[in-house]
Amino acid sequence: MSNIKEQISNIKVLVQDMKETLDKVREENNLLREQQSNLVSEKANLIKKNEYAKEQIEAIIERLRNLEEYE
Repeated sequence: MSNIKEQISNIKVLVQDMKETLDKVREENNLLREQQSNLVSEKANLIKKNEYAKEQIEAIIERLRNLEEYE
């Protein structure tokens, strides 16, 4: 009988450890999903800024070319 109680106690400890590990993994997973979402958003913003900068540089180059034509 004592052996069975000991085994049950050991199983309870293992189950509790597994539950704690699962909780930690879930929390970490949620944080990683949030970070991924933030990075995707940041990437989209950087792409927009890059496109805007590219358009501005192209406009400056075009204005410089036009200035050269009038000289």
